[in-house]
Amino acid sequence: QSINDDKIVILKNISNNLIINQPLEKRITDIIISDEEISDNASDKLFSIRKNIRNINAKIRSQLNSFIRGETAKYLQDNVVTLRQDRFVIPVKSEYRSFVKGFIHDQSSSGATVFIEPFQIIELNNQLKSALLDEQNEIQRILSELSSSIGDMADSIRYNEQNLIDLDIAFAKAEYSFKNKCSKPLLNAKGLINIKRGRHPLIDKSKVVPVNVSIGKDYNFILITGPNTGGKTVTLKLLGLFSAMAMSGLFLPCDDESDISVFNGIYCDIGDEQSIEQNLSTFSSHIKNIIDIINNVDEKSLVLLDEIGAGTDPEEGSALALAVIEKLIEFNCFGIITTHYSRLKEFAVVSDKIENASMEFDAENLKPLYKLNVGIPGSSNAIDIAKTLGLNPQVIDKAYSYVSDNRVSFENVLKEAEKARREADKLSSELEIIKSEKEQELKNIKEEKEKIIKEREKIYLTAKQETKRIVADKLAEAEEIIEELKDILKRVGLESKEVFRASELKNRLKNSKYLSVENDDTPLELIPVKKEQLSVGDKVYVKPLKATGVVKQIKKSNNDVIVLIGPATSVVKIFDLYNVEKAVKEDNVKVYRPSVHLDFKPEINLLGQDAFTAIEAVKSLISEAIMHNVEEIKIIHGIGEGVLLKTIREFLKKDKRVKEFRRGRFGEGENGVTIVTLK
Repeated sequence: QSINDDKIVILKNISNNLIINQPLEKRITDIIISDEEISDNASDKLFSIRKNIRNINAKIRSQLNSFIRGETAKYLQDNVVTLRQDRFVIPVKSEYRSFVKGFIHDQSSSGATVFIEPFQIIELNNQLKSALLDEQNEIQRILSELSSSIGDMADSIRYNEQNLIDLDIAFAKAEYSFKNKCSKPLLNAKGLINIKRGRHPLIDKSKVVPVNVSIGKDYNFILITGPNTGGKTVTLKLLGLFSAMAMSGLFLPCDDESDISVFNGIYCDIGDEQSIEQNLSTFSSHIKNIIDIINNVDEKSLVLLDEIGAGTDPEEGSALALAVIEKLIEFNCFGIITTHYSRLKEFAVVSDKIENASMEFDAENLKPLYKLNVGIPGSSNAIDIAKTLGLNPQVIDKAYSYVSDNRVSFENVLKEAEKARREADKLSSELEIIKSEKEQELKNIKEEKEKIIKEREKIYLTAKQETKRIVADKLAEAEEIIEELKDILKRVGLESKEVFRASELKNRLKNSKYLSVENDDTPLELIPVKKEQLSVGDKVYVKPLKATGVVKQIKKSNNDVIVLIGPATSVVKIFDLYNVEKAVKEDNVKVYRPSVHLDFKPEINLLGQDAFTAIEAVKSLISEAIMHNVEEIKIIHGIGEGVLLKTIREFLKKDKRVKEFRRGRFGEGENGVTIVTLK
């Protein structure tokens, strides 16, 4: 999770307070090349000394090379120059030592070779030795000077060290929390602990079983019972570790919104502390710890007691354990106690400050499930586990006979209670699964419903836009029909044969279904829009379409107005617009819908019809198909003399609503049928 930089205050202050001496840091870096090497440029004097050393070395090697390559070469064991006691020498065969004048510094272990420093280079070796001493003295001076500079800021270095430790601890905590998917607990000082799905920090995260632990609200202690290796001690340790981690500023490996309390002290008695050196038995070591706990505990303490009263006679041990628990309850402190004693289980049933709990156990397979169940005590199942592990059946039967009837009855009650609880948990889990499935189904239904609504709106808007275009086409067609009627009546008398044609046109105009609209539910008191007051952006009511829209453009020349209705635009006359702000309530506005037929069939039979009537029928079919969002229609025209077929296909080529058309395939009617695909 990303954190706003403004919230990081303390770490910023620590890093900002770090003292940096860049000049000194650069000087150290420039001077000290490695753990064993100082730069030549550490000082002018050191540079000069090392230059002199290189010159002397060159002179010495030149002199010695003359021995190696000259007449004395035959006296040498090897043609090499070597060092003995920091002085350059040459290896001479022992029998020829008198032929090479100089000081003998060493000889080989076999005595066959002596290492001689010739007289010619003694002075050069002396100069080299002196120069090397000067070099060491200068290096010592440089390092001493650096140490002095560092010493001057010793306090700053110690201050930086502490700050860096604090930063390192903070980053280590952050890295641990990130790697272990920890969460920030809700801290309190009231003893309230509510750990949600806590994971023991020392158990492999791929194997650990999360547990829920809660104390401090309705009870101060929980008494955990159940079989060995069931997870009692792990749960007890988890609570102690979580408390210590929280008080150390660590996030906890548990779910969000977990509560943890800050305590004055955490007191533990866990494991076998038997000591041979101090002559303490297991029981004695436990009692010593309990004495220390009782002497130091207060109401803000966390107490963790594992197997209290163990290591002695069960009767006396349970009595002593009960007395210790009562004393801890008097202190009003908090904690977890584990035990196998039935007497303590019975006490937890009647006490308000301590609550029974058990680690869930599979009684059928006798396997621990590592889940803490609060409210129900657990059974140790010792005899049953021994039986499963293969103990002699006669021994098992004898053990059962030694258990008192009351104890057997109590253990059986616990087992039945645990069985009932597990069945209830199983049923609850199944109900949760069913609930989750039903919620998902309901969510899917709602999403599908929203999808259908959006699709319906999309279809409606498309149909509405197409209807607007169809209405405009039909109105234009009606105007043509009227003009043709007028022309016919002017040119001919009533007895003319063209009167029948005029009558036909009149009936077509009268019966045009595209001019029919819903009943006019126009609200009362509509105020017509005045042309001089109309502006782009005004909200208007379009009476023919029974819808509201926004003015996008005003054409002054022919009184046409382009109105945006939803996502579509419509061209209407200005005298069909009304002022919606003053006179119309939007709830009363109804949207224009063309009258359509629910029994629409995407095909038409034109057999026996003349070309004019057939074309009009095809136009009508295409318009209705578009309104019903149908992409393909079928036109049955037959073959005959081919006039009707040719006329229809010529019309389809010119109609912009047609995407493509083809002749019918085998089984569709072949050339007597045309299949049309619409845009």
